[in-house]
Amino acid sequence: MKIFLLTDIPSPYQVEILNEIANDKSIDLHVAYLRDKDPERSWTGSRIEHEYSVLNNGVDRVATARDVLKTADFAVFNFYLNPNAQSLIDERARSRKPWCFWGERPGLRKPEWVGRIARLWKLRWLHQSSAPIWGIGEFAVERYRSEFGSRRSYFNFPYFSQLERFKVASDKRHREQETVFLFSGSLIPRKGVDLLSRAFVRLRNEGHNVRLRILGAGPLLPDLRDTLSSIRDSVEFLGFSDWSELPARYASSDVLCVPSRYDGWGLVVPEGLAAGLPVIATDRMGAALEFVETGKNGWLIQSDSEDAILNAMRAAATAPKTTLKNLSAGAVASIQHHTLSKGAERFKTYVLEGVQSWSA
Repeated sequence: MKIFLLTDIPSPYQVEILNEIANDKSIDLHVAYLRDKDPERSWTGSRIEHEYSVLNNGVDRVATARDVLKTADFAVFNFYLNPNAQSLIDERARSRKPWCFWGERPGLRKPEWVGRIARLWKLRWLHQSSAPIWGIGEFAVERYRSEFGSRRSYFNFPYFSQLERFKVASDKRHREQETVFLFSGSLIPRKGVDLLSRAFVRLRNEGHNVRLRILGAGPLLPDLRDTLSSIRDSVEFLGFSDWSELPARYASSDVLCVPSRYDGWGLVVPEGLAAGLPVIATDRMGAALEFVETGKNGWLIQSDSEDAILNAMRAAATAPKTTLKNLSAGAVASIQHHTLSKGAERFKTYVLEGVQSWSA
């Protein structure tokens, strides 16, 4: 089966699952990347082991992608805010051949009605067709169903990545006397790291033996340093770490804090769970809603709440070692089926379903 997939950039997690899908000899996969990289992302490029083209490398690459699209049995569009993406979606819709849209939950832009109006135009072919929608997690599926109606099929196809590499972190962790909290992400308001910093100051001032490691870079760094200045001996700013360096960073911590005000998915959540870290995450994150259960593998808390973060961190800091050990085991167990092979199987199943049930 010949499959065309369009996405933004060859990010490590995208490349990993697409390589896995391409390993299936019954699938002829061609991936069209709109850009070779995002200047705001500092990841080292991953080895691409599938057929691909990069559309910002010349008009001939766009022509190549268009030729593949014309003959594809099924097309998957993972991006639409780009002229080339718009053109290729329009072309596929006009062909009346099977295709789908695959995306994170819409609604980041506030007020939400502004984004909804934009999507009425940008995704007009999706509104006008019965093409299936693959949501990146149930958090996304729920929103797409409410916006695009019930006359189409919806599927849950989240991001998958190579989580087995994080098992090294789980195997090597040696708990110290202090409880080490880790934040991993961009230092921007949406990630809630400002709330986390203020909550940690309060926690430390209560007298708990705790440490905070902040992994990432971004514009909030000066403000965070200022907020945490009174307890600087209990804080480490680790800066940016590349994809391959993450398992070692997780191995040095006890609890992962993901206090996002909003995240369509949030790859850091399954990464932390796979590393055996109990996770503190909010109810406005797709991956947290999918995997985190309070008392089993972490704490699912209210978003945009400094008090909620503080309460969860206090619970972790005062928990007996046996409790954290049980939460760690629960973390690993909760993510054991979220593998690249399972993701590739799900992809193939959804493509076959899309072809067999297609109605132009």
